[in-house]
Amino acid sequence: MKVRGVRLVGKRAVDLVERDLEVGADDILVKTHLAGICGTDKNFYEGVFPKGSGLDTETRKALVYPFFFGHEGGGTVIAAGDKVRGFAVGDRVISFAWVDTLADHFVARAEDLERVPEGLDLDLACLGEPIGCAVFSGLESSVQLGDTVAVYGVGFAGQIVAQVAKRKGAHRVIVVDVVEEKLALATTLGADAAVHARREDPVAAILALTGGRGADVVVEMAGSQEAVNCCTASVRKNGTVIFYSWITQDVTLNISRWHNDSLRILNTGLVHHTLAERQLWTPHALRPVIQGLVNVRPLITHEYPLDEIGRAFETASGDPGAIKVVVRP
Repeated sequence: MKVRGVRLVGKRAVDLVERDLEVGADDILVKTHLAGICGTDKNFYEGVFPKGSGLDTETRKALVYPFFFGHEGGGTVIAAGDKVRGFAVGDRVISFAWVDTLADHFVARAEDLERVPEGLDLDLACLGEPIGCAVFSGLESSVQLGDTVAVYGVGFAGQIVAQVAKRKGAHRVIVVDVVEEKLALATTLGADAAVHARREDPVAAILALTGGRGADVVVEMAGSQEAVNCCTASVRKNGTVIFYSWITQDVTLNISRWHNDSLRILNTGLVHHTLAERQLWTPHALRPVIQGLVNVRPLITHEYPLDEIGRAFETASGDPGAIKVVVRP
């Protein structure tokens, strides 16, 4: 069948073109309800790609212009191949793979999808991959009752992790960012203190707020060498640094402190474990959203129709106040 899909044709250049989709015996055809633009999509849009060449193991495609892309999204199954098991026409599903979700329809295999949990609104379900990853990171972050937690970078995922940390019993959640609007929203959603990293030294601010001790848990969500090293400097002796971002370029890190102060470095990625673990953990990670314990709707700051994909990417990449930009076909 012919569908419209978003294609990256060069740096800061996307177009919407008609393409053919084939549904094989192992394939599932999904009508897209909503798709999100994630930080990696923005990196690609800005010409920032993983080091190396050839087939990228994360996206399962060669990152050579032009290419179709998008992995956040979901919708309703409208066709399934003869060999498909576990999914049927009419099922509501979430994408958990790079299956070109920025389109009217997308094709996936069973292992690329999760079924929408009962009680989860479909708009939020279509962001189930980034929501699930962020909630899971917060749940696995080792935050304990009474802890002080610092979150560097309060975009979509950082906002969610800050909320989860507070719900887990953190005494104080400190958020760090360079955008006033994001800091203000985070405090509205429960953060206790906000540090504007362009107006003050974030490490000095966190040390001052903790009596020179450092935070018990520091979460890196900003995606830069500077952010990782600030996290390293902001955590207490024997504390925990949560590493979340996908940093695609080589960086220089102060791992001497990791060793000397016995820091615990924890990678909390949901989607980088085995398929069986992801399938087990995803419903658990989405449960707090269904229960109303994590407030996601204020994080969806902009919505565009598919035929305005150029504007959508301009906003996602260029508007500092944009947290989650979504596209509705």
